[in-house]
Amino acid sequence: MFKRRGEIVAVKDLFSKYKNRLAPPQKTVEMEVIRVVGEIVGIALTEAQVSYTVSTKTISLRVSGIVKQEIKIKNRNILDELKKRLGEKNSPNQIF
Repeated sequence: MFKRRGEIVAVKDLFSKYKNRLAPPQKTVEMEVIRVVGEIVGIALTEAQVSYTVSTKTISLRVSGIVKQEIKIKNRNILDELKKRLGEKNSPNQIF
């Protein structure tokens, strides 16, 4: 639709162009994974235990097998919540 000069734009749409074009940095995704895992699974992870590969959209966890198994059980819930928070385009696809 053609936007006329002086037309009022809704506040929620002001930054939509940047939200669609820009991808969050690697550290932002890692911090969001730590928060989501803490909320859903109830396990506190540190920054050193989580790494994110941007090119493959993969989260790698350096934790014990028991903790990793608990996270794998709730894998789908975690990935769905990350899609809500980070957006469909910017969220990770796999957790290893």
